[in-house]
Amino acid sequence: MLKISTIKKKITPSIGTHLAGYGVNVISDGIHDDLFISGIAFDDGETKAILMSFDLLGLDADLVQEIRKECSAVAGISPSNIVLTCTHTHSGPHTRSLAVRLRDEKYAESLVEYCKESVSQAFVGMIGVSVFHYSAQCHENINRRVITPDNRCHYLPFKKHLMPIANGITDPELGMVFLVGEGGKPVATLLNYAAHPLTCQSEGASSLKISSDYPGVLREIVEEEIGGTCVFTNGACGDLHPKGFETGFTRTEQMGKSIAQKVIDCYSDALRNPDLYLLDDTQLDVRLEYAELKLRDSGCLEERLPLYKDKDSEKLEFQLFRLGEICFVGVPGELLCEPGLMIKWNSPFRKTFILYNSTAYISYIAPTNAFVSGGYESETSHLEPFAAFKLVSRIVEEFEEYSPQRH
Repeated sequence: MLKISTIKKKITPSIGTHLAGYGVNVISDGIHDDLFISGIAFDDGETKAILMSFDLLGLDADLVQEIRKECSAVAGISPSNIVLTCTHTHSGPHTRSLAVRLRDEKYAESLVEYCKESVSQAFVGMIGVSVFHYSAQCHENINRRVITPDNRCHYLPFKKHLMPIANGITDPELGMVFLVGEGGKPVATLLNYAAHPLTCQSEGASSLKISSDYPGVLREIVEEEIGGTCVFTNGACGDLHPKGFETGFTRTEQMGKSIAQKVIDCYSDALRNPDLYLLDDTQLDVRLEYAELKLRDSGCLEERLPLYKDKDSEKLEFQLFRLGEICFVGVPGELLCEPGLMIKWNSPFRKTFILYNSTAYISYIAPTNAFVSGGYESETSHLEPFAAFKLVSRIVEEFEEYSPQRH
């Protein structure tokens, strides 16, 4: 029987911290709500794994590896069985390095300690659970790339008057995994949805507050109404914004409540139909694999990320975390919606979910034609135009070996 324990650790920085995501000199003047590590430790009797989701913009590859190393020593599992991902809030500290601003090293050191504390007792007092899965359509996101008939991109955040004609591809899937203990007592809810946490960044007072954005509201309501710990993970949202983005904390509350209500409705349906949604197979398997991707040699509007300066290519990690017929795919940066859907479409698993900014921060991972149509994502990507296709191909290749039909 699968056993789990849950993780919840406050990681809110101090007021006065530089906020990541909008420029390099945005200084926080208050805390609207706290940031957390939320996660789940799993043990199926043979394999142990830990999934941790951070209310942070992203993590540099070396910081990911440091967290894995330190946590594995404390928890007694392989570093490769520790899966990390970021919600991508733009209202938290700098934990990834840009040419114009390096990460906050003091905070990064604290973060490693927070992680070690979080997993120190992860495999003590675990609870046996049944696993229910569910998937629903949730139309709270919008593609911020408006492509006109001449195949030119108009970036919606800079041209909000084009909102009425924004009809780009989105991924509306709200993925849910309900981990339920004896007597139907909920222990954890694991969610996956693709939308930048960018509801509150209105360029006014709300843009100066530390916040987890809509995932924090969502988690709080789910925990209150269902019970247990709620873990939110972001999907392939490189070009997906919330509807009503950058409009302040009122919208933050609205979006969090809207998604939470959907989760609560689906929870009831899942438990009432175990023949449809109860997983028979809860075997764990975690694999850390690599894709050799080329870095672009010219044309990027931004100076090269420090970790990849003077490199022609990089061996980037991706991670596959299987829970029975469900697979989570950790990717090394800001994967756009379209290649994320390609991974889902070519998956042999019943359900496949992308983990955003999981194994590294390597800027945007955009499909090839985005470099033709232009726009912010391709113009600031540090990868060459075919990198997204090559990453997707490597993941699908690994799927063939990793397929549940082979187990």
